[in-house]
Amino acid sequence: MSQNEERYSGSTVVQALAVHPGGGWLFVGGPHGVHRIALGDDGRPEAPAEWTAGRRPYGVAVHPAGGYVYLTDADPARRMLGWQPLDRSGRPGHGTGWQAVTLTRRPGALVAHPTRACLYIANEDESAPVSWLHLDTDGRPQDGETVLTWLGGPRHKSLAVHPHGTHLYVGDPQARALGVLRLRDDGGADGDGPLPLWKLPTPPGPLTVHPRARCVYFTEQGTGTVHRLPLAADGTFGQEAAPERMRDAAVRDCTGVAVHPKGTYLYASSDITLTVIELDPATGHLKGPPIPMPLPHRAH
Repeated sequence: MSQNEERYSGSTVVQALAVHPGGGWLFVGGPHGVHRIALGDDGRPEAPAEWTAGRRPYGVAVHPAGGYVYLTDADPARRMLGWQPLDRSGRPGHGTGWQAVTLTRRPGALVAHPTRACLYIANEDESAPVSWLHLDTDGRPQDGETVLTWLGGPRHKSLAVHPHGTHLYVGDPQARALGVLRLRDDGGADGDGPLPLWKLPTPPGPLTVHPRARCVYFTEQGTGTVHRLPLAADGTFGQEAAPERMRDAAVRDCTGVAVHPKGTYLYASSDITLTVIELDPATGHLKGPPIPMPLPHRAH
């Protein structure tokens, strides 16, 4: 088994799951590349997974306009951000493959701003834990990264962005906490630095934000138990906020969580399964039982 085919390192938060902003596709990173799963109008998976061969990713994100899919390479010997053009249907463009740019630090989790042409990358570098990377007008990464230095602290963080682009949420499993940064209109971080950490009873793994119901979802590292944490109207964690465990929702060795743009379904992935959880779009609470679906495996 090659290094690329081994399981993810337990020390790094993986976020290899993203929904196309148009709502028609789910991108799921796996041992041999990225699966693409067609979604119905309501967000329910409709067809067997297609996949694009490639390297195992630590992070997967989609351009806010839907024209590119991005991934960070899980190989510890590489510091790569890969990208691939998508056609209007959300499939890779005909005859196009993965392109890559070398980053200055080894990247982990990855998330795209919902309205601005930029990415946020969780670095495995304690002195520079999160980078802000601009994208060209056509969606290609620009050279150079801006480090959000005041995040500080332990490495291996998870990331999510408020659907209005106003806040960046940072999960810190070593500190058992979530942090919040206010974002400027251009996607950069507010110069006042992060708001106080919100302490959690368990170390957070991947996280995501509901597009309508003002709540964050995160999974526990290891057990994969899914929690819902309400947000205040201003996008921060309210004084009385407390994580709510979602009944029977757990994805062990979780590799990503995401919510459909309509707020109808929560998706949670592992190397072998995709779990689909129906949500109340208005409240973000669980509406139906979690349904695990096997992901296809490439023959060795």
